[in-house]
Amino acid sequence: MAVEYSAHAKEKLSIRRVSKKEVEKLIGESKQRFVDIEHDAEVAVGPVKGRSLVVIYRKVNADIKVITVFYARKLEKLILSKITRSAWRKTG
Repeated sequence: MAVEYSAHAKEKLSIRRVSKKEVEKLIGESKQRFVDIEHDAEVAVGPVKGRSLVVIYRKVNADIKVITVFYARKLEKLILSKITRSAWRKTG
């Protein structure tokens, strides 16, 4: 499985000082997963450096393309909002 990063994701990794290794580990090991119905993508959420990191990505054949990454200050509020308006659906 190859992991590719969009130009936007690369920029956000640099700004937020998140490594590709941290992102790939979160994608592989996240216990909180969602389907982003609005954007036809998948979401992995978990702790990185003591903060809640959200990774939005798409599976393309056997590979993964990371779209964006961001830290969520109020993770539970974000998740509740996305699920309530049917933007995300919990998968794991």
